[in-house]
Formats: sequence, C-alpha cells, structure tokens
Amino acid sequence: MADFKGKPVELNAAPEVVFARLSDFSNLNEKLEELPAEMREAIGEVRFTPDSIIINAAPAGEMTLAITERIEPSRIVLSAVGSPVPLAMTINIAPGQAGGSVVSPVAEVQIPPMLKPFVGPKMQEAADKFGDMLRTLFNSSKA
Repeated sequence: MADFKGKPVELNAAPEVVFARLSDFSNLNEKLEELPAEMREAIGEVRFTPDSIIINAAPAGEMTLAITERIEPSRIVLSAVGSPVPLAMTINIAPGQAGGSVVSPVAEVQIPPMLKPFVGPKMQEAADKFGDMLRTLFNSSKA
C-alpha cells in the first residue's frame, strides 16, 4: 500500500464541527452551491451524498468514495467503491490554532512498486486537491 499525504490545511472550525460536517457529506452540497463560479470550477465536478463523495475523474469517469470508518472527532476514512485497485482517502482532523483545526488528507492505494512512479504524482495531486477542496468549503465567507 502506498500512502500519499496531502498538505495539512487549516480550517476555521473546531475539530468537532469539522467531524460533524464531514460525517454527513450532504451538508457540503449547500456550501458548494454558495461558492463563486471560479471556486466551484477549481474544485471540479463533485457531488455529495450523506455517506459518499462522487468525483468526475476524467477521463476515467465517476469515482465514488464512501465512508467506511468514523472515529469521532479525529478521523474519517473513505474507500473507493467499485475500483479495480484498492483505494482509500483518510481525513485526519486535529486541533489547530485559535479554535480551528488542521486537516491532513492521506490517499492510500495498493499498487505494485514499479507503477508508483507513474501513478504517484497523480495520487499526490489528488491528496493535495482534496485538502484544498475542504479548505475552500470550510473557509469560504459563508462557512
């Protein structure tokens, strides 16, 4: 299993609030709708259901990440549904400064070591973009 750690991102909400919002992803649909068009474009095509995130991962098509583990208030694990390769995204939530929190996404994928140089950069980008998406959704002016 290869781990790709996204950059830690600061969120303007306490860990308990972040965990509660991420335990039901449908809460984020409204936040997504409130964002300016350029911010929504930067996030890309994404939809939220209560227990999953559906991402249009062109050219591969839609990918669904479903919640498979919750440890309140510090960790949520999502696993890819129907993926030919085992894939998981872990969201680690820790206390931050001034009552906020720090979120560290980790993408985990089971790939042969010889494929890591080819797949690794895309997985690292995915982990970083996941953190950026959370920062945008939580730190927008209407968060």
